[in-house]
Amino acid sequence: MKKENIMKCIKQFFKFGIVGCINTFSSWLFYYSLLFLKVNYLVATTIAYVLSSIIGFLLNKSWVFESKVYDYKTIVKYYIVYGSSYLTNMCAMYLWVDVLHLSTLIAPILTLLITVPYNYFFSRIWVFNEKENKYLKEPKKYHTFAICAYKESPYLEECIQSILNQTIKTNVILVSSTENKHITSLGEKYHIPVLYRHEKSDIEDDWNFGVNNSKTELVTIAHQDDVYDSYYAENILNNYTGKELMLFTENYFLKQGKKINDKNLVIKRILKIPLCIPGCSNIRFIRKLTLAFGNTINCPSVTYNKALIREPIFTSDLKFALDWDTFYKIYKRKGKVKYIPKKLISFRIHDASTTASWIHANTRQIEDTVMFQKFWPKPIVKIIMKFYVKCYEVYDKEDFHVKK
Repeated sequence: MKKENIMKCIKQFFKFGIVGCINTFSSWLFYYSLLFLKVNYLVATTIAYVLSSIIGFLLNKSWVFESKVYDYKTIVKYYIVYGSSYLTNMCAMYLWVDVLHLSTLIAPILTLLITVPYNYFFSRIWVFNEKENKYLKEPKKYHTFAICAYKESPYLEECIQSILNQTIKTNVILVSSTENKHITSLGEKYHIPVLYRHEKSDIEDDWNFGVNNSKTELVTIAHQDDVYDSYYAENILNNYTGKELMLFTENYFLKQGKKINDKNLVIKRILKIPLCIPGCSNIRFIRKLTLAFGNTINCPSVTYNKALIREPIFTSDLKFALDWDTFYKIYKRKGKVKYIPKKLISFRIHDASTTASWIHANTRQIEDTVMFQKFWPKPIVKIIMKFYVKCYEVYDKEDFHVKK
């Protein structure tokens, strides 16, 4: 084993021990808190065990082993090891106390010398051991960012930089139906191919143009105003198995240069909770239900599998709700969908955005109503819309300008 691998194992084992201490302390905290609330001790033990194991799983996954894959198999394997460790613990305690007649004070310490290495060993080689990912090995073979640019956006360069600064380098192209020097010069500056569609500007046609000119099976339609986290492409490819129709992440709002975790985003995340339950994201009824109370997906955060969806991906009669309608159609299809609950894109809100103009032209309200009617009877849609229009307030023009 190489020296760097040995040091990595030592560091991991040390961090694993810290997580074990946190896990034990949290278990005691939950247990005694529940006893204080007059909860039966067996029930308290069970709840404390479950909650502390969840904390242990999250810390081991994100901090100790730095795993980026989100799937139910990892959780199942974790609890298999956790459960077998519990049985090992019981057997060891029986051996020390009942067979060898050692002190009950010394026995738990001796047991830790078995269970801690046991838990670490199987966590490292089995639970959080991610196989070599062919998509990460040759990322340019599988993924493309197609940046849709319009006119002379002051935010386009920042979007380009965020995509070029990805930890995993994939293909990047610039597509537009509004040819100008600004877009062309940025393409030349960053050595990005610029492709112009010489027809009337139309969002659906422009997005499909971006898809058609992407030579890989995965394509992310990036919007010129938005900023991608440097780990976006890595997370997408880490979670891709070749069977997903689409993969998507969470996002922030970017307003006046600041990331905002708006209440609307919180509501959207709550509505998407079913997609976090193992297997549920592949059940068409459940995933369609997550769209029944509004569009819960931010369109620039989505990566499409053009090899499975087939072209054209965008085939809606709607203009504003084009993305919502597209997700609805994909969700109706047989196949897998991957939701990555990490905020990996900042969706910019500003008064010159297309969304803002459509809201003030009442286009959004009309098309949102059309979409809700695909899920609900008209009387219920009227009730939903009375509340749904409140989410438009995040685009209130009065909020766009910094007070002097």
